[in-house]
Amino acid sequence: MQKQIFAPIGREADSFSLILQKAQTGDNRAVLSILDFLLPDMEYLASFIKLPREESMQEMKTAMLEAIRSGEVML
Repeated sequence: MQKQIFAPIGREADSFSLILQKAQTGDNRAVLSILDFLLPDMEYLASFIKLPREESMQEMKTAMLEAIRSGEVML
């Protein structure tokens, strides 16, 4: 069995960390960037929530915005 070698994700993690810091300090463009990044996952999760899709998407976006603004999201 071969060993798997995982490539470092340094640049991507660093850039996301910087975007998160900007979002937490009030940069609306950074917040939109984070929401765009999470959109595919939120759409997938919306299928499991027993609400209309649009409503569940709005609830997840609102919760994410609150978490970012309050500093609950950490890396």
